[in-house]
Amino acid sequence: MTSQPAARRAQAEDSAATVGDVAARAGVSRATVSYTFTQPNRVSRELRQRVLAAADELGYVGNDAARRLRVGHSLALGLLVSSARNPVYAEIAAGAEAEAAAHGRFVLVANSDESPERERAYLNFFESQQVSGIVAAPVGDVPAELLGLEKRGTPFVLVGMAPGPHSYPAISGDNERGGYLAAAHLLAQGRRRLLFVGGAHPHVDLRLAGVRRAAAESMTPASLEVIRVQVQTAKVGEEVSRTLLDRPASDFPDGIVAGNDLLALGLLHGLIVAGVRVPEDLSLVGYDDIEFADFAIVPLTTIRHPSAALGAGAVRILLGLEDEADMRGRFDPDLVIRATSLPLVGCDRA
Repeated sequence: MTSQPAARRAQAEDSAATVGDVAARAGVSRATVSYTFTQPNRVSRELRQRVLAAADELGYVGNDAARRLRVGHSLALGLLVSSARNPVYAEIAAGAEAEAAAHGRFVLVANSDESPERERAYLNFFESQQVSGIVAAPVGDVPAELLGLEKRGTPFVLVGMAPGPHSYPAISGDNERGGYLAAAHLLAQGRRRLLFVGGAHPHVDLRLAGVRRAAAESMTPASLEVIRVQVQTAKVGEEVSRTLLDRPASDFPDGIVAGNDLLALGLLHGLIVAGVRVPEDLSLVGYDDIEFADFAIVPLTTIRHPSAALGAGAVRILLGLEDEADMRGRFDPDLVIRATSLPLVGCDRA
């Protein structure tokens, strides 16, 4: 005869009950379910009993992050970003901090400044401070130190694409589609000598893959050149523009997709100073839609990336308020057409 606890474990494995299932059964919000398991003092005794009864009936034990947060030693969450100079990470931080504050949590922000060594030092610092969880946007792939923290009981959520099979939650916008939208927009304007400028990063690789797909699917033949850079800053973008100015007209690109907006703004500045007309001679598309994109001397066409929403979503996963699967599709990119490209429409379908 199967014992009652064993039967419940089997039911949990078969049904994989979620926070939403428990909330629906108990007739409460997802937040109430999360608080019941992570901050029970915020829930009345009656509601807590309803939630626990519903969880027991469904065999719900909470996701791994929520279980670990129950035994956390701090109200602080760690946020690791690879470059505070990039406004995208400031937006991720703003979203994470606002969501954390709404639930009585605090965020410690660490900037690795594109240094793996500094990244490792900050992860060790987070562990010494006993943070309850970490939102991570690392320099490259997930560092071994972060995986080690998870094994020792500190959960994390990756803001970005997870490489290969993984057990941790990861959320990201669709970078491949974003690159496709950018290149398809240029091709729809009749641009045929495309250039992609970007750094060595998994997200940027996906954006390049989207650009390649758009070029391959073009009804009219188009060339695509790729320039890789070490870091994606405005200064580097301006440096790349100077190398382009030495080329003959036949070898000069007529459409550029940049790996991010900072690169694009540097390219734009260098080209305009040299007398290149944008968008008459060349169209330019950035990526991320940072605040400065709309205030450039020629407002920048770009791919809007929901950075603040990603930061908030990562915190919600850490706190057990939502599951990773529930967030799929929320962070899809959008093409924002401004003055650095010709105002054509109808090219935003993948």
